[in-house]
Amino acid sequence: MLEFIDMRGQLRPADWPKDGEPQTNWQAPAIDIFAKSEKSWIEVGSTSDFLPNIGTPIKYGDTQLAIFNNENRGEWYCTQNMCPHKQAFVLSQGIIGDKEGIPKVACPLHKKQFSLETGEGVGDEELNILTFPVKIESGKVLVELPAMPELDAILGTHGLRVQKSDCVDIAGDAIKTIKIPSSQNAFMKNTTAVAN
Repeated sequence: MLEFIDMRGQLRPADWPKDGEPQTNWQAPAIDIFAKSEKSWIEVGSTSDFLPNIGTPIKYGDTQLAIFNNENRGEWYCTQNMCPHKQAFVLSQGIIGDKEGIPKVACPLHKKQFSLETGEGVGDEELNILTFPVKIESGKVLVELPAMPELDAILGTHGLRVQKSDCVDIAGDAIKTIKIPSSQNAFMKNTTAVAN
């Protein structure tokens, strides 16, 4: 989710924070955070609800997940939908493929790549994502998930969103800080009047 800010009377998406600042480089827990959680198989739709060879976003509680129907490999995957790099909920829109036999998804924004099986970064990528087991039964897609409150505590969209950062609006700040000498004020007023 993106926060919108007002810029010169129009709304636009907030700027991405710089790498290393809060809201960037989200780290998946180093251990299986849900290892001791009670899990259940949740039906997320019919197989016909998911187009082949692309991802589809779903929402479970306050958590966005991405379901991937990799028809080319005959496999299904479920991951978090949030790319950890800039905390954008876009992995379901990523490009799926494989690298050296490892099924992967590439974030559509900055091309960060993650294994669809393990969630580990592919290649030299240091960030990881969370993945969840998927099975197909009688044409239904089932995902093994922990209880909704536990999942929301880690991946809920309410706490993970691109918010207004302290990035400088160069043009806006320049207008606020430029002081025109009084001898030029008359010229500027005339120029503005002519321009309008």
